[in-house]
Amino acid sequence: MIEDAARALVHFEVEPNYAGWTLAAYVAEKLNRPLAPARLDRLLRGRALVHGERELLPETPIWPGLRFSLRKRSPGDDGEPPAIPVVYEDDALLVVDKPAGLALHPTARYHVSTLTRALDTRHRNAAGEKPDPAHRLDRETSGLVVCGRGSLHTRALKAAFAARQVEKAYVALCEGEPRADEFQVDVPLSVGTERIKVKAHPDPEGMAAVTVFRVLARYRDQEGKPLALLRCEPRTGRQHQIRAHLHAAGSPLVGDKLYGPDDGIFLRLAESGGAPAPRGEFDDLITTEERRALRHHRQALHASELTVPHPVTGERMRFESPLPDDLQQLLSSFRPL
Repeated sequence: MIEDAARALVHFEVEPNYAGWTLAAYVAEKLNRPLAPARLDRLLRGRALVHGERELLPETPIWPGLRFSLRKRSPGDDGEPPAIPVVYEDDALLVVDKPAGLALHPTARYHVSTLTRALDTRHRNAAGEKPDPAHRLDRETSGLVVCGRGSLHTRALKAAFAARQVEKAYVALCEGEPRADEFQVDVPLSVGTERIKVKAHPDPEGMAAVTVFRVLARYRDQEGKPLALLRCEPRTGRQHQIRAHLHAAGSPLVGDKLYGPDDGIFLRLAESGGAPAPRGEFDDLITTEERRALRHHRQALHASELTVPHPVTGERMRFESPLPDDLQQLLSSFRPL
């Protein structure tokens, strides 16, 4: 086993005494830290495995001299966050247009390139207080985020969200062909499944969740498969609500690695222990077939409209964000009906 730091690859050449072992058994023997069998299987079936053989699978018997490599996942993130477009700003309120791929808050995987770091370093108020987001937006979702310019303002905004005094709308591109131009999904949700603790799922005993959808446009891809562009109005604020409701309605969000074609994609990336792909690109661990099924490197969801009471005056303020370039380009690849 040889590590190529420059190319982030770990190279293997099978020794004679391992002849007849399966690929999975050999890799498990050679790795410095043990992996659960299911996780190792996903690793070897993904794009982490680099080889010149016609077919090399976890169960393939190996032979002396066989050469292959595994992509090494390096820690860290993209470094300093990009410039964040400001939609509105005054002494109490800041509204920004978050780009896709930017996490809101630091985590184990995103400790530098986050929206809160950008706000801290570039948008402090005259008193030196940093703005704080008053609500959540998934890392892959683009669009409007409202922030208080100080702690009192942020608390007022969060109270408005909790009291359902805020109106939100999203634009989403989904798979399939909704039967009605307007429909409502009223499905209670709970968070956490046996495999994935962050995944929301329908649950009669869960929290009430209601989303209203309206079809903005319908499309066909090159194979004639249907897609639809939707305006989504969440009437409640549950985790992953729009994504989970679209999945429940049989029209999953395009590009969704958790609620789309296979939640194993999300699980594989989460368990990789490494940094995500650069913004705007597919992760190397996503196979060609999975890329084709996802259609897009990120979930096609954009927070497009937001109406919120001003944290000081209480005045109703409405903000809009146009569809970003990556989603416009994606739409242009389909045939409108």
